[in-house]
This record gives sequence, structure tokens and C-alpha cells, in this order.
Amino acid sequence: MLPTVIKTCPSADNDFEPLSEYQTQTPETFFGGKPILYYHDRKIKAWVSNDQFKQLYFFSDGSEDALRPSAPEAYALENDGGKHLREESKVEAFVGSNKLTLFSHKSGTGIEIPYPAITLHAIKNFRHLEKPEDDSSKFIGVYMQLEFSDSGADDDESFDPIELTLVPYKDQSSSEDLAIDPLNKERANALFNQISACSNLNPDPRDEEDEDEDDADRIVFEGEHETLEGFTGVLRGDVSGGLPPPMPGSSGWITADNVHQYFDEDGNWIGEGGVSGELGEGASRVRTRDDDANGVNGHEDEEGKESKRPRTE
Repeated sequence: MLPTVIKTCPSADNDFEPLSEYQTQTPETFFGGKPILYYHDRKIKAWVSNDQFKQLYFFSDGSEDALRPSAPEAYALENDGGKHLREESKVEAFVGSNKLTLFSHKSGTGIEIPYPAITLHAIKNFRHLEKPEDDSSKFIGVYMQLEFSDSGADDDESFDPIELTLVPYKDQSSSEDLAIDPLNKERANALFNQISACSNLNPDPRDEEDEDEDDADRIVFEGEHETLEGFTGVLRGDVSGGLPPPMPGSSGWITADNVHQYFDEDGNWIGEGGVSGELGEGASRVRTRDDDANGVNGHEDEEGKESKRPRTE
């Protein structure tokens, strides 16, 4: 799905309804209201490669040296010749119920990303280049893969996703006091969790179309029950503990409640008025050992017909 480029930064107070307020009251309508603000952070560093930054629109277009990752996160091990070679600092992030919005106050441009365009997101761990075992220099970010494409265009298996990493940071009081934000992990986890929550609220419509196509390739029965995972054609019972619906033409299930309609006290088949069809030859018949010895499959050999040969080892 395609993003939307914006030139005005949204207002957390005016353009969204806080999640805390939304959860404490019954909304007047579920349509047309303000989007719900699940998370908001004013100090985010956005990292991307030099090859992809123009596809995100909100990155400043300047010299590569001026836009390299800044300290103290700049000393991450992966930034030494890695993919994170360009940074946009002072990015404000809005995790709304409808879109993820990133706005750069440096470039004066932002982008609204539909959640189906976020094909992958995860927590990414970073270590210091010179002291990778130093816990005070470790931090985390939210790594995402984005696919911006027109829904009407043909899928291209060679499409290269945009790799974007968002890192919460703090303002440094001086160049001599460079330290990782002690709340970095808490903020990054909150950002990740709320992106996950909003992604679940906005499934990819293409996935729903695929599900509809799958439904068209199978028989659907009225009042259809849920199938058991891993089993084809095996249906789950209802919520009250009952059996799943019988297959058409099966005349229903034989249960402890209606078994007397089908068998007498000695276990002999007596049938029932509602049963469709007759049982085939040999049904409900107990085959004895002598039957097997006298014939093939419990039947006498007919004269002139060749019986099955016994298996030899």
C-alpha cells in the first residue's frame, strides 16, 4: 500500500483521541471519529540506508557526512560499514489506530504509513563498536520492513523492501556527557507493542481476498463448524460440547442417546425409519475364525471361481 506525504505535523491533543480516554467511555460512533492515539514519542532517530532514504520522503537531503548517525547511538557495532548509514533525528512518532505517522521537524516533512505496508517489525538489539559487552552502551530499536506498492499493480517477487529502524533517544546536555537513554528499552518496547496492536486492527485486505478465494474452492455447509487445525475435513464440535454436524446424506450420528434406534439389546442391527439406504452385505455381521477358514473374506468359495492365494513369506 502507498504512504501519504504530509507537510504539517499532527497534534497529539487535537488530531487524536488518547487511548486512555477511549477505553474509559463508550464511543458515540465507531465510524468517522478521531483516530485513537496508542503511542506518541517526540524524540526518535530514524535510520535507513543511503540507497533507500529518498523513498521515505521525510529524510533531509544533505551531504552524507552531515546525516550520518549521531552519538551516542552512532557507535553501534552495525553502523561500522553496515546498513544504517543515514539518520534523520528529531522525528516525532504517532502510533494511531489507522496509520503510523512519522514527522521530521528537521526537514518539515512527514509520512503516514498504512499498517499493511509494514510487512515485518521486530525489536533489534545494538551494541557498542568498541565495547560490545558493556551493558550501559547497549540499546534497542524498532526494525521494520516497508513495502510501498499500488494495490492494483502486479506483485513483484524481486521487490526490495525498505528497511527502517526507529531508535528512541534523549537530548544530551553536553558533548562530554554522551550516554544511552536509560528509558530506551522501555520506550522502544512500547513503540513496538503498540505498532503490533494497531497492525492487528488493520489487516491487509489482500489477505482477506485470498481467504475468500480459498473458501470458493471447497464445499460450504450451512451452520458450518470450525475445522481442526492440521486435519482436512475434520470438524470441531460446538461450544456446548456437542458433536459437529453430520455430513450430508449420512443420516446423522449414532450416539448413546439414540443407539437403541439402530441396535437391539444383543447388538444386532435393527435399523431405523429415518436411516437412508440399506447396509451392505456383511454389515453388523460377526465373522468367526471358521468363516475365514472356509472361504475368502468370510464367504464360501463359489464353484468355478478362483480364491485368493495365501500369502507366503
